[in-house]
Amino acid sequence: MTNYALPGIPVSEDPANSATLPSEAYTDQAFLDLEKRELFYKTWHFAGWVGNLKDIGDYVTTTLIDQRVIIIRGRDGELAGFHNVCQHRGHQLLVGSGTVASITCPYHAWVYGIDGQLQRARGSATTIGLDVDAIRLTPIRVEIVASTFVFFNLDMEAAPLAPQVSDFIEDLNREIPGFGSLVNVPFPERSSEGDPMFPVEANWKIVMENFLECYHCRGAHPKFSEDLTLDDLTYEGHQHWAKQKSGTRRPSGGNQIFWTLFPNLVIGTNTGDNSSLFVGVFAVPDGPTRTVAGHFEMYRMAGDEDGEDYRVDWGPLGTEDRDLCESVQQGVASMGYTQGRFVYTPDQGEVTEEASHAFNRFVLDAVGI
Repeated sequence: MTNYALPGIPVSEDPANSATLPSEAYTDQAFLDLEKRELFYKTWHFAGWVGNLKDIGDYVTTTLIDQRVIIIRGRDGELAGFHNVCQHRGHQLLVGSGTVASITCPYHAWVYGIDGQLQRARGSATTIGLDVDAIRLTPIRVEIVASTFVFFNLDMEAAPLAPQVSDFIEDLNREIPGFGSLVNVPFPERSSEGDPMFPVEANWKIVMENFLECYHCRGAHPKFSEDLTLDDLTYEGHQHWAKQKSGTRRPSGGNQIFWTLFPNLVIGTNTGDNSSLFVGVFAVPDGPTRTVAGHFEMYRMAGDEDGEDYRVDWGPLGTEDRDLCESVQQGVASMGYTQGRFVYTPDQGEVTEEASHAFNRFVLDAVGI
């Protein structure tokens, strides 16, 4: 348990009768520090597609807020992960992705094997107490989920991810038959530069909570209802994930589905036109009142090398959501606000905030409150 105490009414386990997080959770630097330490640094995070790490020496790099990591295929055929930092002076070792036979620091040319063991350091033979054999890169946990996606965890004592999200994986397979072999040909990775929503001058949880409900959609997103049949929209909230599903008005029909794996990974597809899959780290804190986008990728479906990007034009959706979130951030800092409450409907329909409630519970459980 943490020593941090949030004021106000606790977030109940029952979404039908629960207050929201109090304003301090969205404004206090100390609470964000707690989230970084106990939530982000101790939960599992998306690193990429396993198909990009097929051969010995294949690697990808990614970041988690202010922490940089490497994930690499070892000579034993297994994936390994390390903090992306040289043990000499702390310089970054690798950037981007690629294939290496060894890892050489670009600063002072210390050379590590792909197993993380230091192999050579110039001048080590004449430096007292510098034992090359005793120096290794700091490891992190790595896991492949659903034979498809690579996740990492900075906490070496963390429980495996797959058993915690078995129901999430089952739902992906149920909605997308053959999901395990689905994303074998990726679209080029895309940058979030120029995104109309990010950066957002609001706490990262406000951004996630906005995404996890459509109570606001009819009034705030007029273009949205031109594409989605909101009358059949449903929102589910689970311990580790949430799901939003709606029929579409597109010629191909099908459903638009988004899954959110807490804390901030979003997977989306249109089942009427299985041409691509969106996978993205949606909201990353950049201070208690600012949020930036993480990396995201698009994948074609198996056997569909000419598949199209499933995304549709929802008009100024990103700008609308940014403005909404920034207004909420200003509101939670007001002397006239302390805490709200969730709206719930048992049909899991358009109005319910069940998924946002589940996300709040995940945050509080992770930080020990």
